[in-house]
Amino acid sequence: MGKAQDTEIYDTAHYVKIIGSNIRYERKKRNLTIEELAEMIGMAPGFLGLVERGQRGTSIKNLVKVADIFSISLDQLITIDLRQIEINLKSPAAGRGSRNAKLTTLSSLMKNMNDAELEYLIVNIKALRKLTHTVVRDVEVSEEDA
Repeated sequence: MGKAQDTEIYDTAHYVKIIGSNIRYERKKRNLTIEELAEMIGMAPGFLGLVERGQRGTSIKNLVKVADIFSISLDQLITIDLRQIEINLKSPAAGRGSRNAKLTTLSSLMKNMNDAELEYLIVNIKALRKLTHTVVRDVEVSEEDA
């Protein structure tokens, strides 16, 4: 019984850290101060700082506001390290392999999926495209500047 509670606490702490990191990342990406974002959310700046550092969680209501402000899904905000996506997109390995080989791999993976799995995949691909569209555009602009 103690192990299940320890795992649950670990999982909660893990998500609180991801959420905080993502909020800070998205805020800085948009050149917002803590005070500006806190005002948009309706939260005290000091509390937002605690959330960004992963020291406190916040309500679903506030998380929905944050996701809406940043035009990302709630799922992306709470489960994906958004900084890691940008790092992966900048990696030279991101462009390796032919487009046809990648499409063939995807096709073979999808052949054994049931309808629910395919629908889930479609929803996630759409969310990923929305999320990475801005990041890819930013990376391309940075490479042109180099």
